[in-house]
Amino acid sequence: MGKTIRFIGLCGALVVATAASAQTQIATGAKYTALGSSFAAGPGVAEQLGSCGRSDRNYSHLVASTLGLVLTDASCSGATTDHILHTSQNGEPLQIDAVSADTALVTVTIGGNDITYTSSTFGCAGKPAADRCTANLDQAAIDSLVAQLPAKLGATLDAIKAKAPEATIVVVTYPRVFPVDATSCDELQLSADDTNYLAALGAKLEQAFVDVAAAKHALIADAYVGAAGHGPCDAVPQRWVNGNLVADSGIRYHPTAQGHSEMARLILAALGK
Repeated sequence: MGKTIRFIGLCGALVVATAASAQTQIATGAKYTALGSSFAAGPGVAEQLGSCGRSDRNYSHLVASTLGLVLTDASCSGATTDHILHTSQNGEPLQIDAVSADTALVTVTIGGNDITYTSSTFGCAGKPAADRCTANLDQAAIDSLVAQLPAKLGATLDAIKAKAPEATIVVVTYPRVFPVDATSCDELQLSADDTNYLAALGAKLEQAFVDVAAAKHALIADAYVGAAGHGPCDAVPQRWVNGNLVADSGIRYHPTAQGHSEMARLILAALGK
């Protein structure tokens, strides 16, 4: 029998996912594959492991260490869903190739680059408020990418399940970068208009994760909800995510070492650990 697991999703909505008991499925020494973009890889978090911005203290390494799993970390900065499924990135194998029939656990954080979330934020950081940088973005094209994202996320989860039918899949959302009220601050270095636009784009990314995880009966570790009050505008020791200024660890607009630790905690909670 499966068990019903409830999580709080976007705007406090209750998300229900059903999966077989992860506690009985994932034994010490089992295979664990981590897929995703820079928010999974951990660029700027020490120590870095060669290419792709992977850290030995990113959330997947922390989970693997806690549970005694054999980790293959295929995450890579700049990755899109295509880099998981169809397209080599910088000569790297497809990320999905790291998943095998005997993989017991897969975590995935992907999609932000599909909708230009991070590149749009980078591009507007530090611009004068009068520029209204995001007004110069092709917002219609971005809206089209957002509309395509649920299908791409769904195809990614389907491909994982096809390669590892018995694996437990945990979708790990992007931590919230912008404050709940979308107020700008010195650390963000974005105008109020740009902060509002990018905050809304981050909310759409979160909603796609919540909807697809529910539709595909995947577990979800909701770092977006958990990161409220732990963003760039909060005190440094509390930050899960940097702004344009890096106060401690990680890179700009990306998770700190603390953020990866908290994402690992959320994954363990989703697994009933």
